[in-house]
Amino acid sequence: MDTSLVALLARVIVSLGVVLAVMAGAAAVLRRSGVAGTAGAGRRGSRRTPPVQVIARHGLSRGATVTVVRLGGRALVLGVTEHQVSLLTEIDPAELDTANEETTNAAGPAGPGIGPGSPPWKVALEQLRERTVRRS
Repeated sequence: MDTSLVALLARVIVSLGVVLAVMAGAAAVLRRSGVAGTAGAGRRGSRRTPPVQVIARHGLSRGATVTVVRLGGRALVLGVTEHQVSLLTEIDPAELDTANEETTNAAGPAGPGIGPGSPPWKVALEQLRERTVRRS
Protein backbone atom coordinates (compact mmCIF):
# COMPACT_ATOMS: atom_id res chain seq x y z
CA MET A 1 0.00 0.00 0.00
CA ASP A 2 1.12 3.49 -0.77
CA THR A 3 1.70 5.84 2.21
CA SER A 4 -0.61 8.50 0.71
CA LEU A 5 -3.43 5.94 0.58
CA VAL A 6 -2.86 4.98 4.25
CA ALA A 7 -2.81 8.67 5.22
CA LEU A 8 -6.05 9.29 3.30
CA LEU A 9 -7.75 6.30 4.95
CA ALA A 10 -6.65 7.47 8.42
CA ARG A 11 -7.94 10.96 7.68
CA VAL A 12 -11.35 9.62 6.60
CA ILE A 13 -11.64 7.46 9.75
CA VAL A 14 -10.71 10.37 12.04
CA SER A 15 -13.19 12.66 10.25
CA LEU A 16 -15.95 10.09 10.61
CA GLY A 17 -15.16 9.73 14.31
CA VAL A 18 -15.39 13.49 14.82
CA VAL A 19 -18.75 13.66 13.02
CA LEU A 20 -20.17 10.78 15.09
CA ALA A 21 -18.92 12.38 18.33
CA VAL A 22 -20.59 15.70 17.42
CA MET A 23 -23.85 13.89 16.61
CA ALA A 24 -23.78 12.00 19.92
CA GLY A 25 -23.11 15.23 21.81
CA ALA A 26 -25.96 17.03 20.05
CA ALA A 27 -28.33 14.14 20.82
CA ALA A 28 -27.36 14.24 24.50
CA VAL A 29 -27.96 18.00 24.68
CA LEU A 30 -31.34 17.68 22.94
CA ARG A 31 -32.34 14.80 25.21
CA ARG A 32 -31.55 16.83 28.34
CA SER A 33 -33.29 19.98 27.10
CA GLY A 34 -36.50 18.13 26.18
CA VAL A 35 -36.54 19.05 22.49
CA ALA A 36 -38.60 16.86 20.14
CA GLY A 37 -40.15 14.65 22.80
CA THR A 38 -36.90 13.07 23.94
CA ALA A 39 -37.08 14.34 27.53
CA GLY A 40 -36.59 11.62 30.11
CA ALA A 41 -36.32 8.84 27.56
CA GLY A 42 -33.53 7.18 29.52
CA ARG A 43 -34.80 7.95 33.02
CA ARG A 44 -37.48 5.96 34.76
CA GLY A 45 -40.31 7.67 36.57
CA SER A 46 -39.59 11.09 35.09
CA ARG A 47 -42.37 11.20 32.52
CA ARG A 48 -43.91 14.57 32.00
CA THR A 49 -47.45 14.94 30.75
CA PRO A 50 -47.38 16.38 27.25
CA PRO A 51 -49.15 19.73 26.92
CA VAL A 52 -51.59 18.30 24.37
CA GLN A 53 -52.94 14.75 24.69
CA VAL A 54 -55.11 13.17 22.00
CA ILE A 55 -57.79 11.28 23.93
CA ALA A 56 -59.89 9.95 21.05
CA ARG A 57 -60.11 10.25 17.28
CA HIS A 58 -62.90 9.16 14.95
CA GLY A 59 -62.74 9.38 11.17
CA LEU A 60 -65.79 10.80 9.45
CA SER A 61 -64.51 10.68 5.89
CA ARG A 62 -61.22 10.33 4.05
CA GLY A 63 -59.94 13.76 5.09
CA ALA A 64 -62.07 14.67 8.12
CA THR A 65 -61.94 13.50 11.73
CA VAL A 66 -63.41 14.47 15.07
CA THR A 67 -60.73 14.55 17.73
CA VAL A 68 -60.96 14.93 21.50
CA VAL A 69 -57.85 16.50 23.02
CA ARG A 70 -56.85 17.42 26.55
CA LEU A 71 -55.04 20.74 26.72
CA GLY A 72 -53.90 21.49 30.26
CA GLY A 73 -57.09 21.41 32.32
CA ARG A 74 -59.42 21.72 29.33
CA ALA A 75 -60.99 19.08 27.09
CA LEU A 76 -61.72 20.17 23.53
CA VAL A 77 -63.63 18.52 20.71
CA LEU A 78 -62.04 19.49 17.40
CA GLY A 79 -63.09 19.03 13.80
CA VAL A 80 -59.95 18.31 11.78
CA THR A 81 -59.72 18.41 8.00
CA GLU A 82 -56.81 18.61 5.60
CA HIS A 83 -57.10 22.41 5.49
CA GLN A 84 -58.19 23.52 8.96
CA VAL A 85 -58.87 22.67 12.59
CA SER A 86 -62.14 23.93 14.08
CA LEU A 87 -63.23 24.01 17.71
CA LEU A 88 -66.58 22.22 17.89
CA THR A 89 -67.13 22.39 21.65
CA GLU A 90 -65.42 22.28 25.01
CA ILE A 91 -66.41 19.55 27.44
CA ASP A 92 -65.79 19.00 31.13
CA PRO A 93 -62.54 17.02 31.67
CA ALA A 94 -64.29 15.01 34.39
CA GLU A 95 -66.57 13.55 31.71
CA LEU A 96 -63.50 12.15 29.94
CA ASP A 97 -62.31 10.40 33.08
CA THR A 98 -65.70 8.76 33.70
CA ALA A 99 -65.98 7.77 30.03
CA ASN A 100 -62.53 6.14 30.16
CA GLU A 101 -63.51 4.18 33.28
CA GLU A 102 -66.73 2.96 31.65
CA THR A 103 -64.85 1.88 28.52
CA THR A 104 -62.24 0.05 30.58
CA ASN A 105 -64.90 -1.76 32.62
CA ALA A 106 -67.01 -2.72 29.57
CA ALA A 107 -67.78 -6.43 29.33
CA GLY A 108 -66.81 -8.49 26.31
CA PRO A 109 -64.03 -8.01 23.83
CA ALA A 110 -64.63 -6.26 20.49
CA GLY A 111 -63.28 -9.23 18.58
CA PRO A 112 -60.95 -12.19 18.94
CA GLY A 113 -58.11 -10.96 21.13
CA ILE A 114 -59.34 -7.36 20.95
CA GLY A 115 -60.06 -5.57 24.18
CA PRO A 116 -59.07 -2.61 26.31
CA GLY A 117 -55.63 -4.07 27.02
CA SER A 118 -54.85 -5.06 23.42
CA PRO A 119 -51.93 -3.51 21.59
CA PRO A 120 -52.93 -0.77 19.14
CA TRP A 121 -51.61 -2.74 16.16
CA LYS A 122 -54.08 -5.55 16.92
CA VAL A 123 -56.97 -3.11 16.92
CA ALA A 124 -55.78 -1.55 13.65
CA LEU A 125 -55.37 -4.98 12.08
CA GLU A 126 -58.88 -5.99 13.13
CA GLN A 127 -60.31 -2.76 11.71
CA LEU A 128 -58.48 -3.39 8.42
CA ARG A 129 -59.79 -6.92 8.34
CA GLU A 130 -63.37 -5.66 8.84
CA ARG A 131 -62.98 -3.18 5.97
CA THR A 132 -61.66 -5.75 3.51
CA VAL A 133 -64.06 -8.63 4.19
CA ARG A 134 -66.40 -9.29 1.27
CA ARG A 135 -69.99 -9.53 2.33
CA SER A 136 -72.64 -11.04 0.07
